[in-house]
Amino acid sequence: MNTPVSSETGGGSELWLHNLVNGLSGMTFKARHCVYCEASAFQKIEVFDTYGFGRVLVLGGCVVLAERDEFIYHEMMVHPAMLMHSRPGRVCIIGGGDGGALREVLKHEQVESVTVVDIDGLVVQAAKNHFPTLRGGFGDPRAQVVIEDGGRFLEKSSDAYDVIVVDSYDPGGPVQSISSEPFFGLVSERLASDGVAVFQTDSPLLRSDYIRHTMRSVSPCFAQQKPYICTVPSFPEGLCSFVVATKTHGALENFAEERYASIAGLCRCYNREVHTGAFLLPRHVRDALLP
Repeated sequence: MNTPVSSETGGGSELWLHNLVNGLSGMTFKARHCVYCEASAFQKIEVFDTYGFGRVLVLGGCVVLAERDEFIYHEMMVHPAMLMHSRPGRVCIIGGGDGGALREVLKHEQVESVTVVDIDGLVVQAAKNHFPTLRGGFGDPRAQVVIEDGGRFLEKSSDAYDVIVVDSYDPGGPVQSISSEPFFGLVSERLASDGVAVFQTDSPLLRSDYIRHTMRSVSPCFAQQKPYICTVPSFPEGLCSFVVATKTHGALENFAEERYASIAGLCRCYNREVHTGAFLLPRHVRDALLP
């Protein structure tokens, strides 16, 4: 979400976060207090304790996750792509310094290694120190964290990944490479022949230009692509979208039933029915994706 956040006090005792779209509409959070505030070389990093959504992470003035509903976002970003692959052994997460996507990937026992690539090490530290539900994956021996620009990492890498999760939406932020057209080609090059990639594409209605740009950029590099959506209450207007893509025709119709059974009890939002329904776009959303 590329939205400004402001803090206001009323009578010296109230703190409000305003997560707005173009300064016109969005979400408002009433906070108890600021838990953490620091500036990295790339952005201001803040954590607020709110009444309605638990702890909230703010990067560069944008609310990027809330404790109350982050599980919806992370489960829906990770598990559809993971279950489309027959055996995801090697996974790369571009962005994801908060640890949420890492936590979900590691629920799959077949995963042998996960590389998290985030440009800002202070984001990783903030997650470890202030979000107990997010930090567990960092201690897993299968996990490796690389502090680097995601595009440059893929450009230098020679590894092949079964699944690549692009957990970053940052137009105008510190990681400009991930929204450039060459980036999508790099993701395709770093995928194994049967690999699956998923890209976070923000609100399909408020930022339909971005998801359309992603789909146009993905199309020349992959054999198949599909958009899907989920509802996340803390997002402005409550809707988030993703694009999943593969280098193999028909792979996006796959669903690993046995592996799903092993993670189903570990998920609070994701299930088989939600997986199917996420790809059944309402007409007004589908129309917004048209060129």
